Amino acid sequence: MHPEIAQCLRMIAKLNYIMGEHAEAMAYQQKAVLMSERVNGIDHPYTITEYAHLALYCFANSQVSTALKLLYRARYLAVIVCGENHPEVALLDSNISLILHAVGEYELSLRFLEKALALNIKYYGAKSLKVAVSYHLVARTQSCMGNFRSALNNEKEAYAIYKQQLGENHEKTKESSECLKHLTQQAVVLQKKMNEIYTGKNGASLPPIQIQPPSMVSVLDMLNAINGIIFVQISQEDIENFKAEIEKRQLSEESEEQDLNAALPEPVKNH
Repeated sequence: MHPEIAQCLRMIAKLNYIMGEHAEAMAYQQKAVLMSERVNGIDHPYTITEYAHLALYCFANSQVSTALKLLYRARYLAVIVCGENHPEVALLDSNISLILHAVGEYELSLRFLEKALALNIKYYGAKSLKVAVSYHLVARTQSCMGNFRSALNNEKEAYAIYKQQLGENHEKTKESSECLKHLTQQAVVLQKKMNEIYTGKNGASLPPIQIQPPSMVSVLDMLNAINGIIFVQISQEDIENFKAEIEKRQLSEESEEQDLNAALPEPVKNH
């Protein structure tokens, strides 16, 4: 029972998660939470962090309700410890909103997202990548609610930041551009149909809003992104090159050690 052991358990859990072993990650993270509660206290910043990590792993194991409860608890403690206006609260709000988005609670999700957006602008600046992600999440939620005009405006903000910070050819910029095209098409179709209704054309009715419900995989990918979990794809060739480099270094070190021993006087060798 020691604070550093709790942090080690968290790192083991994270490694398991990155390797795709979600059940093992959750098991180790549960131990990290219990140990941190005992050695640090339930309102310690480390313990709040452990709750957030456990929530992510629970969601990855399809325990959506448990994940949401853990995040609500983490947020409650974070607000008690450091107040509403703290960057970590923005991260927790983003996590909560994504899980609410996954279960179709769009209005409540949007409330948390708007709070997270305001805090990110306050602490990281209006042109930071964290703010761009918040704008994109807000736009995505608004599009699911059928509010394409507001969604379009927010996605434009995200696109402008990505273009300025990353350039036109970056994956994120292109993704935002495609999202803008889709939102524009939906907004045009909706406005055209509403104009027909206002002009009194017979049989005119609002078109069905094309809403693609979020998949658990896409939500999990976004949760990984906002929590700083990056999966690096390593090819077999890279692995082999890495092994060869390690063996080369080991041989070099052994050779240097042999040369050193050969250069030492005999009494020193025996000693």
